[in-house]
Amino acid sequence: MLGGIICCPDAQIDIEKWFWEARGSELPSGELKWTKVSPAKLAAYKRIVDIFWERPKIAPVFHSAIVNMHLRNEHKYNGGSREIGFNKEIYQLLMKFGRVHRGYAYHVYPDERQTSSSTEELRLILNQGARKSQGRSDWPFRRVHFRPSHEEPMLQLTDLLIGALAFHLNGHRQAAGASHAKCELSDYILGRAGVKDAFRDTSIAGKFTIWHRQLRRVPQS
Repeated sequence: MLGGIICCPDAQIDIEKWFWEARGSELPSGELKWTKVSPAKLAAYKRIVDIFWERPKIAPVFHSAIVNMHLRNEHKYNGGSREIGFNKEIYQLLMKFGRVHRGYAYHVYPDERQTSSSTEELRLILNQGARKSQGRSDWPFRRVHFRPSHEEPMLQLTDLLIGALAFHLNGHRQAAGASHAKCELSDYILGRAGVKDAFRDTSIAGKFTIWHRQLRRVPQS
């Protein structure tokens, strides 16, 4: 599962300011992650995700792409490389951002990870895709740079939204012994998003969108 938030630079500054204010005494320091959600921190996590919905002037938008990995054939299409397959899915999600939010220049900051792939190569491929699909010749993807999530509130907020959605899709929400705090936060986030069924696509555009990528089935022999 992949997801990201888009907003204008001025909005990012405001979001980060409110992010630190919302942490309060329960979360004075440290990186916020879905894996760290606990009863003692639940109220603070709710305050933080509320920033996404309760600041209409800044209008951040979340888009996600869901991929059934059982239907992927890395050997046939990606030279046996899961890394190439993963990068293709990042490309598809970023191209959706470009299709839905047309006419802008984009600075893309993925969560830092170990990879042999070049972000500059991805940037070139994205701009070629924008030229082919949208007729843009202005190279709209201006930057693609990794950033460490522990230093970036926007990446931490994205992780919470992705985590809440994945919690339902992976069956963890209904699992015996599921974390009550995560169940409550996941339901809270999807409730605010108006998502009644995480297994169904939302509209293409909107405040919080879900896109289940349809892959071709691979014959087994």
